[in-house]
Amino acid sequence: MFPRNGPDPSARSWGHHDSGITFAAQRKLPKLPLPSLESSCKRYLEALKPLQAAEEQKASAAAVQNFLHGEGPILQAQLKEYDNSHANYFEHFCYESFLGDDSPVVLNSNAFCAFHDDPHPSRNGQITRAASLVRSAVAFSQAIREDRLPPDEVRGMPICMNQYWWLFGVARVPGDDGGRIRLDPDARHIIVMCRGQIYRLGVLEEGSNQIIDIHDLERSLQYIVNDAQNIPAADAFKKSVGLLTTENQKVWSCCRESLVHAGLKNGPNFAIIDSSLFVLCLDDNSPETMPDVCKNMISGTNLVENGVQVGTCMNRWYDKLALIVCRNGAAGMNFEHTCTDGSADIRMACDIYEGSISHPEHTTNKNNAPSSDSRLQKLDWEIPSEIDAALHLAEAKLVNRIERHQLETLDFRDYGKGWIKSAGFPPDAFFQMALHAAYHSAYSRVGNGFEPIQMREYLHGRTDVIRPLTPEAAAFARIFSDEKASPAEKIEAMHRATDAHVALSKDCAKGLSHHRHLYVLQQLWKRRRAFLEANALQPITGVDAHINGDSSSPNQLPTTTTTTTIFTDPGWARLGTTILMGSNVDNPCLDYAGFGPPADDGFTICYFTRQDQMAMSVCCRNGQAKRLVDAIGRTFRELKTLVEGM
Repeated sequence: MFPRNGPDPSARSWGHHDSGITFAAQRKLPKLPLPSLESSCKRYLEALKPLQAAEEQKASAAAVQNFLHGEGPILQAQLKEYDNSHANYFEHFCYESFLGDDSPVVLNSNAFCAFHDDPHPSRNGQITRAASLVRSAVAFSQAIREDRLPPDEVRGMPICMNQYWWLFGVARVPGDDGGRIRLDPDARHIIVMCRGQIYRLGVLEEGSNQIIDIHDLERSLQYIVNDAQNIPAADAFKKSVGLLTTENQKVWSCCRESLVHAGLKNGPNFAIIDSSLFVLCLDDNSPETMPDVCKNMISGTNLVENGVQVGTCMNRWYDKLALIVCRNGAAGMNFEHTCTDGSADIRMACDIYEGSISHPEHTTNKNNAPSSDSRLQKLDWEIPSEIDAALHLAEAKLVNRIERHQLETLDFRDYGKGWIKSAGFPPDAFFQMALHAAYHSAYSRVGNGFEPIQMREYLHGRTDVIRPLTPEAAAFARIFSDEKASPAEKIEAMHRATDAHVALSKDCAKGLSHHRHLYVLQQLWKRRRAFLEANALQPITGVDAHINGDSSSPNQLPTTTTTTTIFTDPGWARLGTTILMGSNVDNPCLDYAGFGPPADDGFTICYFTRQDQMAMSVCCRNGQAKRLVDAIGRTFRELKTLVEGM
């Protein structure tokens, strides 16, 4: 009934140092509170209200009452029992939500970031920059291993660092019944990819934990680039096994199994890849615009020459953390999302960037021979005919997704959070309300919103969800587009909306959000229903069934399958369909960040609210990215005009 997939805690061997600082506060952190059933149901109905007509609200309220007086208390009791014996009631359900999803991870759950350029122009060449980033990333991983990475803090208090266990030496491995996470805490090598070819590169000196010399690293990387460039395009494509990581998980699992059985080399190749610290992708393109840089980091490029795919989309291994460096030095990262969330990923990215620009000046040694034959190994693959066909099919499906996906950026410099604060608004709430007003101005309707909030003040905390479209937010979005409304009415509505958003955000930070709680109860409900159907059992009706019977028995569901409950009510699906997923990425080292859209008609907006600037990426697959970007910029300008005209 409860999750079985996800990281194995027994794999953890890092950080066990008596004088360590990274994980020193873990035992002092509070547990994530388990909300009451009644409070989560009440908050659920409040979140639904702006999306429903009056009759729909009545139907959803009735479904909630069925749940509260039916199976809800039994599922809540089972969850309480589970919570009593686990560090965090949501953690493993979170792992399972990623690992049990058969969808491709690219342009879906994987996220990206794009770094600022190195401030030293001479160090923005591909090899020099890649070597600096690799050294910095390895140093960051060593700080975690050795328990000396300063912990993240909120209001001066350390927060949970558990996610940092699962950044390096980690691989997502597909399976027919859901994926698995593998961790090698003793990893000493990285994987380097160039034109789809895969190389193993040792990054620590033999017999020590010292990172290899920067010149040796540069020589090895240059050797890899030269070797990959000498391979004909058609031959390179045939060995581009990384393309299979863009497939549906069950397809990828079957392909991986076929490869393991096809040749003696393939199994050890997978072991080398899975156990590596991370992947370095050396791309042979030079994106010039920020949208093109971002597209390269999230999915790679689609470029066909003479009937053969030669774009950077074939130069990825999406099941692992990846550093990406283009020929012109444009750089970023792609994150596998199962075990980590944005707050940990972005702190890591910032530390890696800052470490990469702080190394002493150096020049590349022009000797292109690798420094050690034992340190560098090209992985050769034995490709059977069915995998050759699978590679072509994976590439075709990936190209379709890339071509459907749109990404636009906005660099808004009229003002930033400095002016927003001076106008009397909290910056994040201001942005969220502006986003909803912009959407309404573009489409004449409100859009269901989703804002993740990190929950790492609690042990093993992941994220929870703020639903920004409160009744106050919906009212502001509508009045903002109303030409008959006065400036004073619009500003007053904006204040009410931002105040409501701040109050909701504070409640969510306290663990009071309904979202993750009801999601977990839904997963328990699905398992019980599946058990009943498989065993042809009839549910016992009435709450007394739980009081008088064995609460752990699957046949103790107290409602019939014909009763509409919270999870079968249309309101559940409506609230679960996100149109505007806005995520605040406040970081000084990045140009942009982002991830794939949440629904066919949805948008992801990853934004930075800086002192005198706001920047964001907007991703979608409905062809409307520029329309929304233009509406956001227009709304920002109109809001300033409104405020300054008062």
